[in-house]
Amino acid sequence: MIKQTVRNKLVGDEFSRNNIFILDGIVTRRSSDEKHLQLVREMMNMPCIKVVEHPDMFVQHSEYKIEDFDYIIELRHHTDEEITYEIMEKNHMSESDSFGGFNF
Repeated sequence: MIKQTVRNKLVGDEFSRNNIFILDGIVTRRSSDEKHLQLVREMMNMPCIKVVEHPDMFVQHSEYKIEDFDYIIELRHHTDEEITYEIMEKNHMSESDSFGGFNF
């Protein structure tokens, strides 16, 4: 898994149904790269195992449902940690208001 990476193509045997695809839901949600979004659509249509990190953020802002994934994950520092997105949302809003902002 390469975190916070926007892929826009697969090469060689990466199209194999034997692969496991791990999607970072926040990175994909924030991406404006149409090639990346097209790759996600292709991957979601493949008969392979699909895993999503940050599933709530991804599903909330896409045409997919939690049931479209084989596994969901949320990485935490400890088991009692509550995952919230206020800081990410605040940072995203300030990026869109500024002169440039960075895409992953």
